[in-house]
Amino acid sequence: MRAVFLRIARLAALSLSLGAAGPAIARAQQAAPRTLPPIGLDVPTHIESLLATPNIVLVTDYYRIDMRFGPNLRIDAVVVGAVELQRRLRGVRVQVRDNDNRTRQEGTSFLDMDEIVKLSRALNSMADLASKWAGNDDRQATELSFTSAGGFRLAIRQSQRIPRAYLSTGLIDPVVTSIEVPELVTLKQAFDQALTILNGK
Repeated sequence: MRAVFLRIARLAALSLSLGAAGPAIARAQQAAPRTLPPIGLDVPTHIESLLATPNIVLVTDYYRIDMRFGPNLRIDAVVVGAVELQRRLRGVRVQVRDNDNRTRQEGTSFLDMDEIVKLSRALNSMADLASKWAGNDDRQATELSFTSAGGFRLAIRQSQRIPRAYLSTGLIDPVVTSIEVPELVTLKQAFDQALTILNGK
């Protein structure tokens, strides 16, 4: 009988301690500040990390950048605001559609603000280097490339033929389109236009 009484007393004491700890645990969970998930392979840019943050209200504004490359390439300036975190991030979204597969879904990559600045500078260097290719040496091929954290890649390939620029988006199964090398100037203007818009937001 005494053993039964001791078991009941222990269960009652355990229930009281859990009941007292419950509200404290709940308060601790509610008080924990919300932070953005760390940047990793799944969300390689700050803007994608914010877009992937669960259980918060996001306001995302898109600003279309005027392009002359047709339906295979689209660039939008993007501003993302997290209402509860009081945080805003700016960047661009680049969407590419395959030249040879009109039914395939577009590939998408995001670039953070600092990456747009680096890409704009890289476009100057790449266009300058590509213009100096003469094809008079023993190299079989040459490639210039710039790759962002979010999977946007610009590559200029020079072989026996005329050099050509290739744009691809997406870290997994990237989608590729191409433009003429002289059009790199227009591409730089598009990213510079995005920077101008974003600097005013």
